Amino acid sequence: MPGVRATVARMGLSRASLLIAGVAAGLLAPPCAAASPGETKAQEPPAGAEAAVAPAGPVTVRFLAPASPALLQGPTRITLEASAEAPARIVSISLYVDGQLLAVLEKPPYTLTWDAGRGAAGRKLRAVALDSEGRTGEAVLLARVVRIGQYEEVRLVNVYVTVRDGKGRPALDLGRDAFTLTEDGVRQTISHFSAARVPLTLALLIDASASMRLGGKIDLARRGAEQLVDDIDPGDRVLVLPFDDTLHVDPEPTADRGRIKGRIRTIEPAGGTALYDAVYGAADRLQGLEGRRAIVLLSDGRDQALSENEPGSLHLFEEALEHAHRSEAAVYSIGLGRHLENELDLRRTRSLRDILETLARQTGGRAYFPERAGQLSDVYRQIASDLRQQYALAYTSTNPAHDGRWRAIAVTVADPRLTVEARAGYYGPGLGLP
Repeated sequence: MPGVRATVARMGLSRASLLIAGVAAGLLAPPCAAASPGETKAQEPPAGAEAAVAPAGPVTVRFLAPASPALLQGPTRITLEASAEAPARIVSISLYVDGQLLAVLEKPPYTLTWDAGRGAAGRKLRAVALDSEGRTGEAVLLARVVRIGQYEEVRLVNVYVTVRDGKGRPALDLGRDAFTLTEDGVRQTISHFSAARVPLTLALLIDASASMRLGGKIDLARRGAEQLVDDIDPGDRVLVLPFDDTLHVDPEPTADRGRIKGRIRTIEPAGGTALYDAVYGAADRLQGLEGRRAIVLLSDGRDQALSENEPGSLHLFEEALEHAHRSEAAVYSIGLGRHLENELDLRRTRSLRDILETLARQTGGRAYFPERAGQLSDVYRQIASDLRQQYALAYTSTNPAHDGRWRAIAVTVADPRLTVEARAGYYGPGLGLP
């Protein structure tokens, strides 16, 4: 369909309800008006209440169809209208259903047909318009439940995959049938497949410990990070998270390039290196956000306090890795300097190189090891390219257990000349959890 990039949004556990008994009907509440950056969006109304309206901003978007009230059932035509204050223009509209990205519409007419299924109730449609200045506006369409029967939970596991040829170049011409996906050794049916770009929230973790002052490393790190911001898609949102003894938290992710670069330029080195706390905290900030999530981690040294031969973090490496898995964030790690394989952690069990490689490999990212700070711009540029060239796969797990256990994922392709990068697995739902 022209102007539409259909895609799967979230990697991990997401839920859709299928009616198996009883009757359900949903009436749509009126859509919310757009909210612009810096304004407070209206709270969603409780079931059965009218939708609240937020103040209009420089970017507006609204639902033209389906009409309100209406039933969400079967093939449903969705039509949107968006505008931006001149001289800006609308770059894209991202459409979400129940928190999952359905499609990105890049040019008018902003319309598509979506199969809402039968008897679906309590659905939420959200449209987010992005303009050429990085501002956003949104509208929400809510389905109010009149009467519901019995539902069965269906869980969608989403996996982002990078495929490379023997020279490390991305292989971009593969179809769904080229991939085989297993969970704990059991083959799964790939129900959703897309080679389209999926909106991204990126956490930029930049080592700001005292050692980054040496040799102008922090200047080159800032420059490389700004290059990365320029190279990712305009609608992608960024959190700038420098860390030394602590993680310095950005208030919220934003697509405003001026704000992002301004935050990067304020980074000044001081203190030790709380590496594991930084990964843990970044994963915490990303958890539950819509779309793809990734962490780009730069460090030039092991986890260590500045003044003592003591850990810099309160968390262990294993805790940081587990939290990255649970946040469904891919880690792209950069180890700056020579001989990182000889720089052991304070327990003398892992080298810094092994730590950074494990974080990347297990979460579906990639590790880079430039020896000189002057190479950082090229590394950041390569990471931006990696993030733009991925396949989105999704499946419904055949394992119905609610045991909270680790489930190993393996993705392969038939061509032995190609290599596949994807996350190693996920944690299943726990006891008593939906």
